[in-house]
Amino acid sequence: MKFVVCILLIVITGFSFGQSRNLRGKSRKDFFGGARDYRQLTKDGIQISLGPNFTFTNPKITEYSGTDATGRPVTASVDPIGKPGAFIEIGAAHYRLKKSRVLDAWYKKRGDKGEIKWIGANLFHRLDWGLGFNYIGGSERTRFELVDPSGVSSFDESTGSFYNGYVTARVTIDRFTKIADGWHLETGLGFNFLFNALPAPKAPYVPTIAPVKFQQDFMAQFHLHLGFTRTIRRGDYLTFGFLVPAIGIYEPNKARPTIQWFSSNYWPIQFQIRWIHHFTKKSNGCNTGTPEDRKRNDEYMQNR
Repeated sequence: MKFVVCILLIVITGFSFGQSRNLRGKSRKDFFGGARDYRQLTKDGIQISLGPNFTFTNPKITEYSGTDATGRPVTASVDPIGKPGAFIEIGAAHYRLKKSRVLDAWYKKRGDKGEIKWIGANLFHRLDWGLGFNYIGGSERTRFELVDPSGVSSFDESTGSFYNGYVTARVTIDRFTKIADGWHLETGLGFNFLFNALPAPKAPYVPTIAPVKFQQDFMAQFHLHLGFTRTIRRGDYLTFGFLVPAIGIYEPNKARPTIQWFSSNYWPIQFQIRWIHHFTKKSNGCNTGTPEDRKRNDEYMQNR
């Protein structure tokens, strides 16, 4: 967890330094008088995401019955326990400013009914992707009850833990809904891919009658995204949100979006902070783009 805190401090410090450079030499009127930002921004930008994760587990204890090596009856009670981890990701964001022709034509056909406000004429507003590293762990406690020939029970307990280091790739499409001045709700879906580059030992921590299985090194998942975005300034945004795996694609694991380790399943949820910074268009002293493009860009960015 320490490296996540350090990276977050570096990002915030770098952003603050950049902001201070942009504010140097500006008068009080510039700060409080609403000086207009004349920068021409592109529809593309850089995104940095980081934060903690946590593996949620089935709260119920699962019991397995059988016999040990000597033929004595034994019951194994398996209790999975979630553990915290962390992730970091760097990539890009690409905004779609043009309306969908299909939706636009449908809205025009509706006539006076117009657009459905929460949908608008865009199928999605942003596509973003990233490459990163995700450190995911969990633990499991198994309690054994053995019955000897005289019918007397004895008990034993063992605990095993693991942490895997995954190299990740992700792509997500998002839609925005304005909920307050400077705040937007983001809802999205996408795919994420993980490769276990730093696997924990794939071995049982204790001999057990419970079925043991270790997830393959490569995984693919369908995920959902929910976030709340704060506008820092035009072209710079902070999002506080969640990335929730919804369907396991590979290894299928009965379509569960979980990591199977030891005798249990672990569902990793990401709690993320994302910074998006738009690039500024290079100018040779002339206006860039058509008047219609500039108008659409300004209207969109002001509404963000």
